[in-house]
Amino acid sequence: MGNSLTVNMSEISKAINCFTRKWSVLFPSVYILCGISVSDRPDEMVKFLEDFKVCTQEVTELRFLLHGPVGAGKSSTFNIIKNVFEGRQFVKCLASSENSSEDLLPLAFNDTVGVEKEQGVHTDDIISALRGHIKEGYVFNPKSQISEENPHYLKNPSLSDRIHCLVSVVAADRIAVMDQEIINKMRQVRQAANRMGIPQVVFMTRVDLACPLTKENLRYIYKSKKVRDNVSKKASRSFSLLGIPVNCIFPVKNYHMETHVSGDINCLMLDALTQIVDWANDYVAQIAQI
Repeated sequence: MGNSLTVNMSEISKAINCFTRKWSVLFPSVYILCGISVSDRPDEMVKFLEDFKVCTQEVTELRFLLHGPVGAGKSSTFNIIKNVFEGRQFVKCLASSENSSEDLLPLAFNDTVGVEKEQGVHTDDIISALRGHIKEGYVFNPKSQISEENPHYLKNPSLSDRIHCLVSVVAADRIAVMDQEIINKMRQVRQAANRMGIPQVVFMTRVDLACPLTKENLRYIYKSKKVRDNVSKKASRSFSLLGIPVNCIFPVKNYHMETHVSGDINCLMLDALTQIVDWANDYVAQIAQI
């Protein structure tokens, strides 16, 4: 099912030099709902992930599905997640033979083919993946959905096979001009996830492009008026088009021209990860009736 990733803790502490998240400046309503600041709790975020255990033995790892339009930075987002835990750019495989199982976090991220107007991933396949019907290694066919006869189709998925959080990846500088057909496809998937009770979030990429100062120094992301004006409007549009509440939208920056790992870039992702892991775990607990 596209690319997949499990993560280890070998160098997670490298991502703890964070900057303050000023939700009261960027998204006032989010500050009310979340009321947190990244700089107040970097060690807490790291410790949370280091110590994290899924709430039930029925589920071996929390599963996250990355979903979004072609060109939104989905694959780059996949790489940021690798970087946060590995401390190097573009690592192909995190779970090497020298890593013990004790070093591995019980988290798995699945990448999929991008959503396109006429091609791309079939919407019904994404919905099947949410339900846990699609095994690793399945090649998505834009013209037809997976059949029950396909060897990669899992007829009776367990809670462990299901997706526990849907992560929609959209570009902040493109969401206002997204094709309506792509929006409709993404909304279809979101509505299916909503019916299943699956938590849904947006990773909003390319927010640094809204402001030259932020592009030069990412720490201005929560102080820049341009970021506030541009990103908040795009977030509002994202809310109305995709039905995602503002407090579930996380600004992130993908690696592009950088030649070295950036603690600031990684820290934005670290902040998002701690929250989506918590929400996914709550979902599992609810389904398992813990």
